[in-house]
Amino acid sequence: MSQPTVLCAGEVLFDCLEVPPNPRQCFLGGAPANVACGLVKLGVSAAFLGAVGADALGEQACAELAALGVNIEAVERVAGVPTRQVRVQLVGGDRQFVGFAPAEASVFADMRFTGERLSSSLLAGARFFVTGTLGLAGEPTATTIQHLVQQLRQKGAFILIDANWRPIFWPDPSSAPERIRPFLAQAHFLKLAKEESEFLFSTGDPQLVYRALWGIAPDHAVVITDGDQAIRYCWHGNQGELQPPSMPVVDTTGAGDGFVAGWIAQLLQGDLENYRDPQWQTACLEFATVVGALVTTKPGAIAGQPTLAEVTQWLRDHPERKIRTP
Repeated sequence: MSQPTVLCAGEVLFDCLEVPPNPRQCFLGGAPANVACGLVKLGVSAAFLGAVGADALGEQACAELAALGVNIEAVERVAGVPTRQVRVQLVGGDRQFVGFAPAEASVFADMRFTGERLSSSLLAGARFFVTGTLGLAGEPTATTIQHLVQQLRQKGAFILIDANWRPIFWPDPSSAPERIRPFLAQAHFLKLAKEESEFLFSTGDPQLVYRALWGIAPDHAVVITDGDQAIRYCWHGNQGELQPPSMPVVDTTGAGDGFVAGWIAQLLQGDLENYRDPQWQTACLEFATVVGALVTTKPGAIAGQPTLAEVTQWLRDHPERKIRTP
């Protein structure tokens, strides 16, 4: 297996869809794991860093990640706590998180990530580090992820954070914003959903979010997504909007993670000079919107992630989008 160029840290879990009268269906998920799988399907080497329970679901999660080609050498198996299951209900294709399973559990394995299996060679090869904020909701995962951000920044890796705000994960959701905002400021690239931006920064304007986090510092990017509505971004002082392509929606779970995977796949094709080019930025984000939209056409956050061949074929079938492939 090749040395991973992208490390994705945080939670891996199972999204269990409850859509009566259909039987309950569980799909491997968790935003950082979704991104790692999405990257591999797009031809990018990636590793997942996190913890699962020393249980059947934990073994299933590791087996599915490995089968897709994700590097799992740093995944920890934690005894005495279960692998998390998230109960998801769909209303008109949109997801609603309604609870966790096993219902009697108050601590889950994804909260127990220590980084003890991380090797120096794994860290040394990383060009990008991807994470979210759910890991901040429990220890020792919160400390581990914050340490990794600092360590990898020092090594010259780019940090991409997807806020992925989910109040159900937090024992005290009211305390979350004060912990999340300083963490987001450590990112080079930041993705927020519109409702997350409004909750954390009282605005859906990416330029205002940019200034709140970094002032006028260059070489950062904020992208605010809004479902099937236009994304808005502020990247190295350039502002813009892009309309995602229309797709027949089956399940929106993991669409944002697909967008992140597509974004990184493009970022890896460029350098700092490209990152400052408005036309390059637009092409990069256009590609990401297609990847994210294609995820919604199938059920499951990882099962729905498109391959590079599928994205390329869609682009060939829609030349009016004028988007380059990686």
